[in-house]
Amino acid sequence: MPDIHPTAVVSTDAQLADDAIVGPYCSLEGRIILGPGTRLIGHVYLKGPLTMGAGNTVYPFSCIGYAPQHRRFDPKATGPGIVIGDDNVFRESVTIHRAFADKPTTIGNRNYFMVNTHAGHDCLVGDDCTLANGVLLAGHVTLGNGVTVGGVTGIHQHCRVGRLAMVGGMVPLKQDVPPFCIAHPLGEAQTLNLVGLRRAGYRQHIKPLERAMDILFNGGHTNPKAAELILAELADDPLCMEFARFILGTKRGIAKPMRLIGESPVNPNSAL
Repeated sequence: MPDIHPTAVVSTDAQLADDAIVGPYCSLEGRIILGPGTRLIGHVYLKGPLTMGAGNTVYPFSCIGYAPQHRRFDPKATGPGIVIGDDNVFRESVTIHRAFADKPTTIGNRNYFMVNTHAGHDCLVGDDCTLANGVLLAGHVTLGNGVTVGGVTGIHQHCRVGRLAMVGGMVPLKQDVPPFCIAHPLGEAQTLNLVGLRRAGYRQHIKPLERAMDILFNGGHTNPKAAELILAELADDPLCMEFARFILGTKRGIAKPMRLIGESPVNPNSAL
């Protein structure tokens, strides 16, 4: 039987794994599924429809599953809710809102949401992402696998951040960041994420990716044309193909590199 503190309020519609722990003063409202090893430390507020997989830990004052902050959404409507994978950590005062559209707000596996982070309605967060304190994801934001977002950064609705990309702290991000890149404090995609690429075992892809960035940012091409040239010239490199496909899928445009006199806009610190 799940371990439910006497002060917790748990809906009769909730389905809890036998080893789930619901700490003091938690509130579970509506159709909620909590997988094995889930731990709600205390003062956690969940509202269904909400499915959480195994091994998730939720810290006090986090609110997950409540209505979108959207003027046209009826807060009484449930919608498709939220789906969360396994082994995520949601630190104090995290907020994640249920979907406005037809598919649930989705959080993958092994993500770390630090204090006061927010994921708006219809967000899609992949696996192994780290969101530092105060990160704000507006509605419909997509984060690929392995993304790191620095503290107090706000990401505009419908923006995408590609796999293994990084976004610096206090960045007002208004456009897409391609995979394997870093967006710096003014919101530009300036360099490759060299450390992340090396740690992931992608050292041999650094030079081709630098060439792909050169085509995109320095060639004077439109985004579709740049993607076409990358696909043609670097077809033997799968990461470059991923980079090009991401460019083709942009709707908000690509965050451009910061131009500094005497400094390469692509990768001034490149080294193998």
